[in-house]
Amino acid sequence: MAKLNNYKKISFLISGGGSNLLKILEKNYINKNFEVVAIISNNKISKNIKLHVYKFYKNVLVIEYLRSLQKKNFLNTDIIFSVGYMKVIEKSIIESFDVINLHPSILPIYKGLMTQKRMLINNEKNYGFTLHKVSSSLDEGETISNKIKRINTKDESELLKKHKSLEHKFVYKQFVDYLLD
Repeated sequence: MAKLNNYKKISFLISGGGSNLLKILEKNYINKNFEVVAIISNNKISKNIKLHVYKFYKNVLVIEYLRSLQKKNFLNTDIIFSVGYMKVIEKSIIESFDVINLHPSILPIYKGLMTQKRMLINNEKNYGFTLHKVSSSLDEGETISNKIKRINTKDESELLKKHKSLEHKFVYKQFVDYLLD
């Protein structure tokens, strides 16, 4: 993976536990491919993420329980990366910034929520994730990249674990590849 000469400044949006974000932060601390500007959540941010940020990153804005996003939340940001953010992003933000999203399925087939459950119900052969540009329509933005694997289970919790493992393994690389383009 090539190094970036002019670091992009990234703000992250999360809603859940943030396991993907933590993997991204851990890998970026080693590889130093971008600068982390902010981590913003509409819920509580996990203790593990906060500990990692405070130990290894300096001057990162950490905001919890934010009910609505505003442009001022993203000062000095080049790219906003939604990593499990479960709210609609305001149009003014989408129009003002390069906003990308990690979606937990292969778009455009499974937009929205409960994607693994719907894949199993529909007897799909593959699962995966998609990085895409955020547009004003839900999960409609241009696909940046995706990763696809064969489904080899009928158990939803097992598929969820495999899916999360796939994301943990490949999201950072695909994100950095996007930054290099």
